[in-house]
Amino acid sequence: MADETQPKAPQGTQHPPAIDRDPALHAQLEAAYAARGPDYVPRTHLMDGDRARYVNRLIREASPYLIQHAHNPVDWRPWSEEVLAEAQARDMPIFLSVGYATCHWCHVMEEESFDNEAIARLVNTHFIAIKIDREQHPELDHLYITATQIQQGHAGWPNSLFLMPDGRPFHTATYMPPDTFSQVITAIGESWKKPANRPEIETIADNLSNALRSFTQMKANSSAALNEEVFALATSRLLGMHNALEGGFSQSQQFPQEGYLLFLIDHWRRTGDDAALTMVLETLDAIAAGGIHDHVGGGFHRYATDPNWRTPHFEKMLYNQAMLARAFIEAWEIDGAPHYRRAAERVFDYIARDMTDPDGAFYAAEDADSRDAAGELEEGTFYVWTPEALTGAGLADAIPILGMDAAPTLDNGGVVHLEPRAELDWAALDRTLETLRIARDARARPLRDEKIIAGWNGLMIRALADGAVAFSEPRYAAMATRAADTIWTRLWQGDSVARLWADGEAREEGVLEDHAWLGLAFLSLADATGDGIWLDRATRVADAIETHFADGTGRLKMASVDGPLGPIYDSSDDATPSGESSALEFLARLSRHQPSTETEGRALALRNALSGPLAEQPLMRPDALTASRILDFGETGHRRAMSKGTVFAHFDRDRLHLRVRPGWHINAHEPGQDWLIGATAEGADLAWPTGKPLEAGFSNGTIQVYDGLVDIPIRSIDGATLALTLQVCSDEICLEPETATFRLP
Repeated sequence: MADETQPKAPQGTQHPPAIDRDPALHAQLEAAYAARGPDYVPRTHLMDGDRARYVNRLIREASPYLIQHAHNPVDWRPWSEEVLAEAQARDMPIFLSVGYATCHWCHVMEEESFDNEAIARLVNTHFIAIKIDREQHPELDHLYITATQIQQGHAGWPNSLFLMPDGRPFHTATYMPPDTFSQVITAIGESWKKPANRPEIETIADNLSNALRSFTQMKANSSAALNEEVFALATSRLLGMHNALEGGFSQSQQFPQEGYLLFLIDHWRRTGDDAALTMVLETLDAIAAGGIHDHVGGGFHRYATDPNWRTPHFEKMLYNQAMLARAFIEAWEIDGAPHYRRAAERVFDYIARDMTDPDGAFYAAEDADSRDAAGELEEGTFYVWTPEALTGAGLADAIPILGMDAAPTLDNGGVVHLEPRAELDWAALDRTLETLRIARDARARPLRDEKIIAGWNGLMIRALADGAVAFSEPRYAAMATRAADTIWTRLWQGDSVARLWADGEAREEGVLEDHAWLGLAFLSLADATGDGIWLDRATRVADAIETHFADGTGRLKMASVDGPLGPIYDSSDDATPSGESSALEFLARLSRHQPSTETEGRALALRNALSGPLAEQPLMRPDALTASRILDFGETGHRRAMSKGTVFAHFDRDRLHLRVRPGWHINAHEPGQDWLIGATAEGADLAWPTGKPLEAGFSNGTIQVYDGLVDIPIRSIDGATLALTLQVCSDEICLEPETATFRLP
């Protein structure tokens, strides 16, 4: 309740319940609210006329998630060292809520509890309340989600924690309904005020903090050989998890698990283990056909709530689009089935149409919730259909093809889905889906989180660059290049990358994953375009990783700035590869694109630091397993750098393309041999060009060297393993001959 001795707040900007707010701060928040402009719509049901009843410190933030809570009566603060200092000075516990803008259950708890004046009064009375956007501070999110996992045995968002004034957690939870939440905050708040209870609370905080440190500050204490037994163990465990009936690696809700899929693809390419490839293709078939695939608009929802991939949790994240696009590209290169290529291309179309800012960078996400006809937020409203709606759109004949003759799995309608590997007229289907997309665009769209996150953009840039080469599509290379230039201009700080761009400014220090994912993106752009600027930028990013994240033991910290318990380290690959796993892949690939004993030494030190836990629990870091193999044996894909980066090879099932870096040429791989290139193929018929090879030439970064020898047609393929041997020379030196093997099923 407002302090009557202070100037009365104008209507719409009252003080949150139970808070006496400094008049100067109140004026600042009122000014920030006004600066949002006439088109700004407060996200709250507590309105006085057309103005929000309350405004808190989050009004000054750029994060869409934090802005969503700027008009709660809870007196939220953003995370900062200053707020921890305030909590310690006032000897008050902290209530910490961690979520993100497109999180459905975060919205539910906001509406039920945080926008409830009675509950807000309890929170404001007993706690200093802090909000964190997990996408803004992934290192803090990792720390506190691990705390909840340790204490509760499960975790998720919203992540709800009660902290000591110095940031140590002592009680954790996720979503709580309002009655439960009220009881918990009252009990903890009253307990805190009793001095006799403090020793017990301190003990709980100490024990949980010690457990957290064992997970998030694990130093390099042992190394182990990462031999073929480790990789076979990982594959065997995935085979045991695999849902042979419906694809994926779960018998309940299904996540795409792109890290597993990409590891299995690499494993098959190295070993020919058909069980590994079968798991991948069955899973991607199910994902491409299921409701997790937005058949109408392209792209993919984050996960499915059922084992058959039919009913999605509807939020769409940029990182999922990027990781799944890469998996589908790899599957198409191996198998050639058109629905794999189509799935990847529809991701790129969706990103270009709906998720690209005016300068070419990519937005973060779209919400699961959207407003129904009554104006109420409901999950999936934008995406679901009824047979009646399809009939009204003149598409009654498409109802069985789109799976809409089946009983809907949601109260408000059904989700378009197909039969896996169905024989379809794709052109006719796409015309039907485009009709639906146009009709759907008349609905209220979900909220779009327009943060530009450095690392997530890196993941998408890499996928686009890979797609540009795989599909011989210059448009994707242009999209990737434009985005990469924008990210570099906006977020490169001279010796490091900023985390994100929001409200026209670079914000927050970039974490390890931002640097590693951008570094990998730059390598893929170098491969796709032949432009040396991307190798130069990749090298600068590698130096930034060493400067800001190396700890002297071989490991890399998540963030350059320590958290409340000290430095924070990755503990596993999750929905995305961890920063350390991706840094290992980046350094391993960079050392083959642009050889350097220093780069290779950094990669070896990191791999050795991770090898003990990797050998014991290989599925905790599938991306690191693949990176370790790249470090030791090179890459296996249809697109790869060879001969210390002087040659880029692309095997596209019909032809073998080579691009040679300026100043280098291909020499005979054996003395006295007439041909400058050697290749053998099991199950393939190579159509070699006739005549002697001509002198090397290179033009504008395009493939234009050695007569036809850089564009070798392959007339037929049946279970082929193509081994390409070549030697590259400059005018001063010849490199050792190198052989690259390309495998097809």
